[in-house]
Amino acid sequence: MVDFIVFSDDWGRHPSSSQHLFRRMPPGSRALWVETIGLRPPRLTSYDARRILEKVRGWISPGSPASEPPWCETPAGLVRYAPPMHPFYGSPAGAASNDALLVRLLRRRLAALGFDRPVLVTTVPNACGLVGRLGERAAIYYCVDDFETWPGYAGGAIRAMEEKLLARVDGLVVTAAALGERRGRPGLPLLSLPHGVDVGLFAAGGPRPAALAGLPSPLLMSAGLYDERVDTELLGAILDAHPTWHLALVGRRTAPPNPLDAHPRVRVLPGVPYPQVPAYLGAADVLLVPYRRNAQTDTINPLKLREFLATGRPVAATALPEIVSACGALVATGDGPEAFGAAVARALAAPPESAGARRDSVLPDAWEARAASFFAFLAQVAARPRDRA
Repeated sequence: MVDFIVFSDDWGRHPSSSQHLFRRMPPGSRALWVETIGLRPPRLTSYDARRILEKVRGWISPGSPASEPPWCETPAGLVRYAPPMHPFYGSPAGAASNDALLVRLLRRRLAALGFDRPVLVTTVPNACGLVGRLGERAAIYYCVDDFETWPGYAGGAIRAMEEKLLARVDGLVVTAAALGERRGRPGLPLLSLPHGVDVGLFAAGGPRPAALAGLPSPLLMSAGLYDERVDTELLGAILDAHPTWHLALVGRRTAPPNPLDAHPRVRVLPGVPYPQVPAYLGAADVLLVPYRRNAQTDTINPLKLREFLATGRPVAATALPEIVSACGALVATGDGPEAFGAAVARALAAPPESAGARRDSVLPDAWEARAASFFAFLAQVAARPRDRA
């Protein structure tokens, strides 16, 4: 039996890669899932205010029902824990006070659960001050993003925390090659693990959702987190250049309002339950990954990419390095309004028989295979003599 302590996002809130992996823990394993605060300082927005209230409610009344139904069930052996912590990690005093409180609370919780020298996994760098203080046998940084370059994030503070974390962990898992190049260290075991996909779920599709009624073809769709990475100016430009195209933006939103929202051929829809996503995707003529090109997005291996391909629908994307290197023959890519518009046009012209190739391309990428590689790596790292601080 292997015990894990995991520092990550709120379990069941949205289908992150860490949750996909730990849904598939090895049989007999247990995990203490520590729901951390976000890395971005809170802003004066309704979304941030709602998240703060949810966090405070969870601290006051542990086990209180979530504001939204979870996207998946909590697996057997996984215990959720939302300890109180503040967002002022940028200062040494703030980080030290958080760490002191968390170490005390987590040691108590681990002892109550009877966890024996767990393997520590963190997806967030603000756990750097906890590594080596919880009796863990090994610590792994599962790096899913270049957080220091995210818009609105305290890049300097995050960079300092990551440097501290990388000096203390025993292994590094990255979701994109560029992250391995930026975060890898000599002698530190490294696993490059691109995101996976629920192949059967996304290949199955479903009936056209009523929320898409009245949207004619050609229907373009961008689905997933609608945040500052989405190039809304690019999308507006291709719609203006192609007056017959319509666009649906489906997903949880953190981006501020922008002119694209009011475009007459755009429909903005909220996020939908995970099992319903394939039906939305299957209604599109082309699925889009329209990210801005910058230092942050050039490290992205979009989780949605393989989900899009599993549907068999044509895909167009900006030319992110991870997309071009992994799926260049299956995804139409282009940067800038003219090139991206041409990529969408190529995707629209894809023959129906090409759908099979897109589906087949992700068969080796099932989450079951990704989880097997992930936990095998963790076992190898945990078996090594620990010589880090």
